[in-house]
Formats: sequence, structure tokens, C-alpha cells
Amino acid sequence: MNTELKVHGMWRQKEMPGSTLALPVFIVNFKSYIWGSNAVRLARKMEKIAQETNVHLCAIPQIIDVYRLAMETKVPLFSPHLDSLTPGRGTGRILPEAVGEAGAVGVLLNHAENRLPLDVISETVRRAREVGLLSIIAATSPEEAEIIAALRPEVILPESPARIGTLKSIGRDSNFVIQSIKKIKSVDPSILVVFGSGISSGRDVAELVKLGAEGMGASRAIFEAKDPVGMLKEMVKALEYTWKERR
Repeated sequence: MNTELKVHGMWRQKEMPGSTLALPVFIVNFKSYIWGSNAVRLARKMEKIAQETNVHLCAIPQIIDVYRLAMETKVPLFSPHLDSLTPGRGTGRILPEAVGEAGAVGVLLNHAENRLPLDVISETVRRAREVGLLSIIAATSPEEAEIIAALRPEVILPESPARIGTLKSIGRDSNFVIQSIKKIKSVDPSILVVFGSGISSGRDVAELVKLGAEGMGASRAIFEAKDPVGMLKEMVKALEYTWKERR
């Protein structure tokens, strides 16, 4: 039975019992490639692509851009980091309540470029849940993904650090993909499994969907392409088409 999740005032379908995002998911990590007005322009392009397809597009912008993008677009936004502190002291740290009120729907934690100890991840996921934020947690191996699954985040992002930024897709390591999915789902079948690292074409996207991925994450291949929006469309279309075939 399909249920719904209200995101930024829009009703979106979620197609998996216990999940909290629509499937399939495509996440664009802005990293430090774009910010400010350029981030707004891309988010608007993403919003249009989402309206033209059956793919659920989300963005991970610079933290400082979350509020602006939330006010000017309807693309679901994830903060690239979060701290577990509570209101009060904590200069320079990121308060979950502030991130939620800024308009983010969730947070990305433990990316290979910003790794965290397991106890910190656990406490931050708990705080995110308290304020209604979803958690995407990156994992560097199938074994780590299995451990993280015990924290019951909404999404796990298995990535091979050796492939991040290389444009050599994680899909080339089918064992990594298959084992990650198997280990995560054995702990909690409702956790969505999204893959990133090295994805650089529609073909890479299609390959991962065929291996069982429920979504994708990409960054460098989009922002360094001659036509970033064209590359994004290619990947999203491949995800949409292969997802339909798999179902």
C-alpha cells in the first residue's frame, strides 16, 4: 500500500513500507562546487526535472544555503553535517533545531570527506530524529553499513572512498554493492540503500539499479561536465527508465 510524506508543502508518494522518501531517489551533493545564486539556479533545474520524471531529486547544499534554497525552491534539502548539541552553549557547532527550521528535511552524516566516530553518529541520529530530520549515513564498506543499519537511519549511502571523485563507478565492484544491500536489509528492510562514489554516466546509474540500488548520489561528474544540467538529466532519465524495467 502506498503512503505519503509531506515535504515542503508537497505530497510525495513513498513506495516502500516503512520508508520516508519516494523511490527512486537521486541525490546531488553540491559539496563546494556551487553556492549562493548558482546553487539556487541548479535547485530550480532539479525541481523542473523532478516534475518531468518519476524520480525524487534531493540536494545537499552548503549549510549556509539551506534556508535560501528552502525559501526559493521546493527541492528537499539535506544538510551536509549536523552536531548533536542541544540549545544553549556550542559556538560554531550546528544545532539540529536550527537546521530543521531553516528548511532542511534531513542530514548527511559520516561522508568519507567528513568521517565521524560511531558513538557520535549514533547520538547525532538520535538528535536528528528528535527534531524530525531524516538521516542519510555514509558507509565505507558493507561491514560498516551493517553496523550503521543498527542505528535505524532512513537511508544508508555505501561508498568506496577509493572511488569517490574518480569517475570510476562503484558499480564496477558488484560484490561491494550486493553485499552492502544484503547486510543492510538483513538488519532493517525499510532502510533505503543509495549508492554514490564514481558515478559518471547514465550507464553507471543503470548498472547500479540492476544490482539492486534504490537511488543514486553524484557530484563531480555533474559539476565538472561541459553541460552539468544535461549530465544530471542523463543520469535521472537512466534511473527512471531502469527502475521501471526492474519493477
